Amino acid sequence: MPSVRTIPAVAIVALAAWLPPAANAGPLVMNSPTTAWTAVLYPNSPPDFSNEQGTGQEESDIVGNLAHPAFYTAFDDAGTASLIDGMLGFRIRLGADKNPAGFGKGALVGIDANSDGALDLFALVDNTGANNIALYNPGSGTNTSPATTSITTTGISYSETSSNYNWSQVTISIDPTATIFDIDADGNTDYFLSFAVSFQDLVNRLALRGITGVDQNTSFRYVLGTSTNASTLNQDIAGPNGGTSSAVSWVGLDAISNPGAPGGPSPVPEPGTASLLGLGLLALARLRRPV
Repeated sequence: MPSVRTIPAVAIVALAAWLPPAANAGPLVMNSPTTAWTAVLYPNSPPDFSNEQGTGQEESDIVGNLAHPAFYTAFDDAGTASLIDGMLGFRIRLGADKNPAGFGKGALVGIDANSDGALDLFALVDNTGANNIALYNPGSGTNTSPATTSITTTGISYSETSSNYNWSQVTISIDPTATIFDIDADGNTDYFLSFAVSFQDLVNRLALRGITGVDQNTSFRYVLGTSTNASTLNQDIAGPNGGTSSAVSWVGLDAISNPGAPGGPSPVPEPGTASLLGLGLLALARLRRPV
């Protein structure tokens, strides 16, 4: 009778390290620990360079390193069979809280929903006066680089509540794996800005812009930035060192994230990682081959 070789535990552990983490699909709690969220990764760089945003306002400085992500998503599928309901959440690590307390800037997530390198919709927090969460259309430019991107106020907005908004100091409770709480070493503890939007509204807004068939399994890429208002990205952009007025494309700047679906495994491995994953699976298959 053929026998099957036992797969060494170390091989399983090593292979598992290459697998992307599954996106959260349970109830979305805005101050839940980062272990319930999925880190958003970038192709060729850390998530951000500290202290490079031009205004000297640490509250607008996106901060992170390879061990402490600057950007996360989470997804609540509402517990139904529908692929277009629920909530999509975003979490951003920022360098400080201002005085008086509370986030007082704009934080904007540009969404490329059809993988063409242009931003199709913005999910944002605007605390520069209106204090709301919104889904806004991009401006009339090509929206393929910082210099060609603007944001309109055409869309839908929501009041900030505990169910869709949170501003929390980074502590071991909200970031259980953290070893640093002041990544940019400016003497101020970092803060997490977390917010969420209706996924149904997001799908509807994209459909109005001609991007149809979007659901929780659609691959998105993100551009993350901060601003002094809700119509530009004029303070910090995650990925590059500076670059808020650059004409270089989002892809060329390394400012657009790896692709990943809101309700599925995310982020999708880059080609090099995928190759290693394939080799690992092949090795495991050979280990299990009857002899």
